[in-house]
Amino acid sequence: MDIKLPKKPWYVRYRIYLLGGTVLAALIAYAIALQLQPKTLRVSIDADQMATVCDSDFLEYVDVNGLVCPVTSMRVSASEGGVVERICCQNGDLLRRGDTILVLSNPKVLEEIASERRNYEHNQMQHRKQLIEMQQKSITLRQQALAADFELRKMAKNFELEQEETRMGVKSQAQLEVAREEYDYNRQRTLLTIESLRHDSVLNIVGRQLIEQEMSMEAQKLESSLGRRAALVVLAPVEGQISGLGAVVGGQVSTGELVGEIGVLTDYKVTARLNEYYIDRIQSGQSATAYYKGQRLALQVSRITPQVQDHAFAVELTGNLRPSAGSLLRPGLTLRLKIELGQSERRLIVPRGNFYAETGGQWVMLVDKSGHRARRVPIRLGRQNAEHYEVLDGLRAGDRVIVSGYDRFGDAQIVEW
Repeated sequence: MDIKLPKKPWYVRYRIYLLGGTVLAALIAYAIALQLQPKTLRVSIDADQMATVCDSDFLEYVDVNGLVCPVTSMRVSASEGGVVERICCQNGDLLRRGDTILVLSNPKVLEEIASERRNYEHNQMQHRKQLIEMQQKSITLRQQALAADFELRKMAKNFELEQEETRMGVKSQAQLEVAREEYDYNRQRTLLTIESLRHDSVLNIVGRQLIEQEMSMEAQKLESSLGRRAALVVLAPVEGQISGLGAVVGGQVSTGELVGEIGVLTDYKVTARLNEYYIDRIQSGQSATAYYKGQRLALQVSRITPQVQDHAFAVELTGNLRPSAGSLLRPGLTLRLKIELGQSERRLIVPRGNFYAETGGQWVMLVDKSGHRARRVPIRLGRQNAEHYEVLDGLRAGDRVIVSGYDRFGDAQIVEW
């Protein structure tokens, strides 16, 4: 006989499914919880990879390399072209004014000088001949003027005699009038002759002066031509140190070509190139500091070249750089410069580190009180110099942060060590 069994409750009948569903829901909830929790990464961190945020003096400056060079430099060019026959110095040599740098040879120039000398000598002979002729003409003119003057005085005496004879009754009044007219005519003619002789004499003198001036000009022209021979020897125009000398024996040097540069070693300056980012923040008179061999050098910006090339512009700095006995400075030395961009101010600062390359200054790993755990916190940085960043928001004085590179942290929100 069959026995009727009671119907089991639904949760008993479906207990396997309910159990499986519960386990699956628990797994899903666990996975969601894991996703919502900050990602934690365990790493190895040393004390020297951390730094403390502090409230201290902050000075914004540019850290850049500068090159020591003379304040005054003079370029040396060849006045005459030619083939390099001899080089009398090397780059870096100290020269005195008038020392020989290069000796050039140019047969064409020498031939032109010889031709100029021959023309000068020929012209000088012609001019001397003309001067002798003019001197003779001048003597003749003086003789003619002397004769005309004598004739004039003689006619005056004869007319006086005619007047005296008329008073004595030897000659009539009509004869005196004829004599007067003849005297006046001869007198006017003689005066015109004397005036003409005087003009001829003046023209003769002017002609002689023109010839003498022409002779002087030809002499200067010859002297200038002879100077071309002297120009084949390139001399140091000032005392200093030569550089940029690239000539070689047997090489060709063109007229006006730059053959070197002489730096006058009486005072120095420092030249540097800065990123175009600072072009509106650098002004003449700004202070700068350089150190070399333990010696502190106080400088200031003296000149700014605003033209930007390759994303950089040039500045010049001067100061107490005058060379002295035992001076460590030499042209060509590289100095590390700190060009100040403002006044020192009290600011919250954090030391520079490689973390900036990964975060762009947007966040940092803040170490908690235990010293073995750090979490990502957003921050805002401001100005910077070669040693510190200015902290505008997100950190407080005394906070410790990891300043080493974050590339190994990936997207971890928390790191432990």
